Amino acid sequence: MSIRRVDLANAKHMPWKNGAGSTAELAIAPPGASLDDFAWRISSAKVAGHGSFSSFSGLDRSLAILSGAGLRLHSEASAPLELTTDSQPWAFQGETTVYAELIDGEVTDFNLISRRADWTHDLQSLNISTSHRLAAAEQTTVLMIYCHAGGPLTCQFKGEQQLLSAGQGLLLDEADAKHAITLSTQIPSKVYLAHLQQRASH
Repeated sequence: MSIRRVDLANAKHMPWKNGAGSTAELAIAPPGASLDDFAWRISSAKVAGHGSFSSFSGLDRSLAILSGAGLRLHSEASAPLELTTDSQPWAFQGETTVYAELIDGEVTDFNLISRRADWTHDLQSLNISTSHRLAAAEQTTVLMIYCHAGGPLTCQFKGEQQLLSAGQGLLLDEADAKHAITLSTQIPSKVYLAHLQQRASH
């Protein structure tokens, strides 16, 4: 895979069947996979109404709020949770029954989902005011760096640099993720990092 760029402006948009929102697919593996057979998927969704999450049995999910007042989440797994733009992403199992209420109007969220039998993942948000150094990720198969707001964000590693504007990201393979990366910006930026690790085959 080496280095692959993703761009929200070029993402495939899919309206929900219930009319309560739409999803923009930023990346999916393997490329061209369907919702029934993907290994992992990164997307952003506009949520316009209250409703229950779709069930994804056997998959793990992480959810973050990009814009809007946020979601009030009711699940069987935990006490009610308010997820806002200030929250770290919420990780949960795809088969968990979750009902989401809009706190105050439409929100845009960010989703990472992976097949539990084959992959593990971790999604986190960072607020970068000047620069931030990412240590070499020895146990990462795929690393995603996504600039949500601010920027342009300079990603420097292996003696080269990539520039990301808001709504753009990089997918790095295992070889590139093993190098330290410096993220720098002149405008405070909100960045999402996803580490995906493929489980060893049995």
